[in-house]
Amino acid sequence: MMMMNMISEWRLRAPFFCLPWLAFPLFAEPATTELPLELKPYQAKYVVYRNGRSHGQGERELTVENGTYTLRYRSEVSWMVLRDRREEQTTFQLDGTRVQPLHYEMRRSGTGPNRHHQLTLDPVKQEVRQGRKGELKEHGWSDAWLDQLSYHQQLAIDLAAGKRSFSYEVLNRRGDPRTYHFQVVGKETLPLPYGEVKAWRIERVEDDSDRQIYAWVAPELDYLLVRIWHGEDNVEQVDLQLHEVRWQQSDTAALSSR
Repeated sequence: MMMMNMISEWRLRAPFFCLPWLAFPLFAEPATTELPLELKPYQAKYVVYRNGRSHGQGERELTVENGTYTLRYRSEVSWMVLRDRREEQTTFQLDGTRVQPLHYEMRRSGTGPNRHHQLTLDPVKQEVRQGRKGELKEHGWSDAWLDQLSYHQQLAIDLAAGKRSFSYEVLNRRGDPRTYHFQVVGKETLPLPYGEVKAWRIERVEDDSDRQIYAWVAPELDYLLVRIWHGEDNVEQVDLQLHEVRWQQSDTAALSSR
């Protein structure tokens, strides 16, 4: 029973640690079609803490080619006899200020069952297909739908546009929509492995839940996710903190770390 509880603690239950967090409107049409921030390609590295001790590392990467963006997340965490290796990826395009996901994939291995999920969203045919066999979901279509990773980018765009509360329709890994609510609860200065950073603190709002999820996004770093904290009954489970970020500038890379 103790081992099962330990495994459960390290399962990334919220979309934010892939920052399953830092994890749509019921999405109102944006007031403007002008993008409030530049989506610059980057590679960011993180340290995963629990009770002040490092237990692994994570990495997020944004790339763009011919107007199609790819956001990737990778992590490897170990704690006592437990291991968790995870990769997530979403490809998306922009429709004004709205993120339109096209394909999502997640692979997880380590202690407990291995998992592999895929979603394909076709905005032309207005259909969602799930799994490696591409089984058609029968629940219709909504332009508001985001996947477990692309909503992170939508939240950064909305935050840069001045919004301070957010409601998103997010497809779970089986392709079924769920509503996520978030709100900004303040601005803080964080001492991170990267250095001192000023960031907005964002809370996921859940009714009747014993889980707590906080994410910090830094305007000075183009609204990059710099920290995610997960707790249960206010007891820390995971604390993901930025270590360094490399911005891609044309054909060269600028390393920003402290």
